[in-house]
Amino acid sequence: MQQSKLISLTTLRLKFIPYTADVVKTYHTWMQDPEILYLTGSEPLSLEEEYKNQESWLNDPLKHTFIIKNDKEMIGDVNLFFHQYLDDDEAEINVMIGNKNARRQGFAEEAIKLMMSFGLHRYKKTKYIAKIKDSNEGSIKLFLKIGYKEIKKLPQFEEVHLQMVIDEALIKYIYTNID
Repeated sequence: MQQSKLISLTTLRLKFIPYTADVVKTYHTWMQDPEILYLTGSEPLSLEEEYKNQESWLNDPLKHTFIIKNDKEMIGDVNLFFHQYLDDDEAEINVMIGNKNARRQGFAEEAIKLMMSFGLHRYKKTKYIAKIKDSNEGSIKLFLKIGYKEIKKLPQFEEVHLQMVIDEALIKYIYTNID
C-alpha cells in the first residue's frame, strides 16, 4: 500500500494536510495534556521522540494520518490504520481535536466523514472500526450519531469498539453530508 506524502483533502470548513515535521511542535503540545494522553491511549513523548514518531508514521504504509486545519489554525488529526489482522476491506479510524477551542463545533464529525470517504476511494475500505475509551462519552456519542454500531466491549482495556459497514445507501449519505 503506497502512501503519498503530498495528498491534501478539503471540505468547506476543513483542510487535511500530511503529518509533516513542520506541525510536530503544535501536535507535541497537545500530547502533553493528560486528558488527551489518556483518551488516545498514548504515552508522553519528548519533542525529539515526537519528531521520530512523525517520521515513522509518515512513512508507514499501514497508517494514513492527516493533520486537520480549520480556516485559522491546526485543530487535530485523523487516522486510518490498516492492521494486518483486519480484513482487506477494513480499517481502524480515529480522530482527535487537540485544540480545545475547536471542540464541539462539528469538526470531528466532518473529519470522520471525509476520512471514510477517502478510505473508501483510495483504499477500497468499506468497514471502519473505532476503538474508544469507554469513559469518552463524547466520542462514543459522535460515532453512534454518524451511524456506527457497538460491536464489542473490552473492560480490561477500558475500551468500546464501534463499527460501520458502508453500503451503497451509506455512500450516498456520506457524499451528501460533507460540507
